[in-house]
Amino acid sequence: MSFSLVWFAAQGISKDEFLDRAAFEDTGEIDEYFEQDHSGGELPDGWYVIVSNDFTLIEPARLAKWSVGARLVVAVIHEGTMNSLASEWRDGSQVWSVSHDGSEGGEQLDVEGALPDVFEELKAEAIAAQAESATEGGGVDFVFDIPIDLAAEITGFRHDELGFDDDIEPFTVLEKLFAAG
Repeated sequence: MSFSLVWFAAQGISKDEFLDRAAFEDTGEIDEYFEQDHSGGELPDGWYVIVSNDFTLIEPARLAKWSVGARLVVAVIHEGTMNSLASEWRDGSQVWSVSHDGSEGGEQLDVEGALPDVFEELKAEAIAAQAESATEGGGVDFVFDIPIDLAAEITGFRHDELGFDDDIEPFTVLEKLFAAG
């Protein structure tokens, strides 16, 4: 299974406030494996996550609006092209961003802002694993996981591990109310 999605985790505002800002409504219908266009779920530690296949939602003005009075972590995953991105927004401003473009290969990362301390550890582990894979004739792009792992470290959510943590309730289908969100 190849993932192509974006997710947004908000902390510091209620689920209802986040859904209102993003122009979504919770249908209550279970969507365990992100098979619908938009899903949402609550995490421990006060995070609410929206998972979507709509990449237009990552527009900076929209993220700034969603993060007012809150902490917002964004992750973009496109396994088909091996592109990934994570960023954090607080009170309307981007704090940091890290992205990987698989077409550039190797250890390519674009980094902006003051990244969390755990970034260097995640980067070192991924680069070591990638080097080991290369010596064994593999071609695994471990650097692709750095942005995703960083977002997961902060929020406790990783799109491909849902269902393995009994503390996380199943996600439910979200309905987009209008295009503005």
